[in-house]
Amino acid sequence: MKIINTIFLIVSAGVIIALSVCSPSILTDNEFLKGFVTHEILGMLGVIMTISITTIATIHIWFNELEAKHGKRVFSGARREINQSALVFIGLFVTQLFVLIFKSLHIFTVNPTAQSLFVGVSILLLLASVMTLIDIMNVVKALTPKDDV
Repeated sequence: MKIINTIFLIVSAGVIIALSVCSPSILTDNEFLKGFVTHEILGMLGVIMTISITTIATIHIWFNELEAKHGKRVFSGARREINQSALVFIGLFVTQLFVLIFKSLHIFTVNPTAQSLFVGVSILLLLASVMTLIDIMNVVKALTPKDDV
């Protein structure tokens, strides 16, 4: 993930922590977030992960074709990086699952700050997924031949 994306996620995390501690109702009383940070967000992450892993498989096929065409293996580093992106997606999905499970535990449902933090973490996980998808799509863009038009 690019440095700018990491900085953006760190700043976003700081804002979410500040909101959760100072005014948790901003995230917990939002009707959209109440309905979205449920199994809905897990479904969205599942769709993003599916698209991304399919794209990663396609990129591997392109790498194989290019290496076969030129007779040498040159994409080892790129393959590792792409595979790490797939692992990131799986990790984000599993983390989101655990966040939703913990968010629903009684010990946390009575604490608005904890609920606000769980909503914030869910938003951050979704943002990280979208940023990783954008990185993968940039690889696809780099591998796609440009039109001469």
